[in-house]
Amino acid sequence: MADPADTHRPLSDAELRRINRVATSARMVAALAHDLNNSLQVVSGLVELLGDREDIPADAQARIAKIGGQADKATQAVRQVLTYTRDIGPETSQVSLGALVERVLAIRRYSLGRAGVSVTVTPLERPVVVTGDDRLMQQVLLNLVLNAEEALIQQPTRELRVKVEAAGGFAGIEVADTGHGVPETLVERIFEPFFTTRTDERALGLGLPVARALAAQGNGRVALVRSRPGETVLVAEWPAAM
Repeated sequence: MADPADTHRPLSDAELRRINRVATSARMVAALAHDLNNSLQVVSGLVELLGDREDIPADAQARIAKIGGQADKATQAVRQVLTYTRDIGPETSQVSLGALVERVLAIRRYSLGRAGVSVTVTPLERPVVVTGDDRLMQQVLLNLVLNAEEALIQQPTRELRVKVEAAGGFAGIEVADTGHGVPETLVERIFEPFFTTRTDERALGLGLPVARALAAQGNGRVALVRSRPGETVLVAEWPAAM
């Protein structure tokens, strides 16, 4: 299927102001993440010191270990934020799409469960490996999953289906949802920056455009496979590893 046509219209003043706000927010988040990382390193260091003491009761040691575990999780999350905000070029490697799916769904597991979204992952018959930037690919897939989550808000049936496929020198991940779909008259606009079918004022309309741009950096592509009421399917593809 051919990708929807790219739009080359100039950005309006309102869109430029929103871009500036997003860029400013990204810088603020990066600075905040750096400060949080420093504080978490102090917490982890103190937990390690307390864990080595022999005069602390066993039940207290168990609680200290839990604190250390949560601090490690928070540190990992902050490091992911710092990684995505760094302006560095793609780093090509061989990436397992099955492992990528597991990581991204693990990140969203709590939110998906809280929203009542059932997740189905089609089992792989064999490992599927592509050539790309693992960091960028994770963000691409995360954006597609978030897009599906948002489409399922207040829907009577909330299902997210993920499937890995390989064909024609490319391998990709399909993300399908049972949301309201995209009207046919608007399909060609879904990859426009700041375009969104949602009425929520928090919806920026940047998830799909950013996913497509990040995929392109790694010689990949993001496309809409089909969309109709009750089913929307998007796919992210990269060159299959030889």
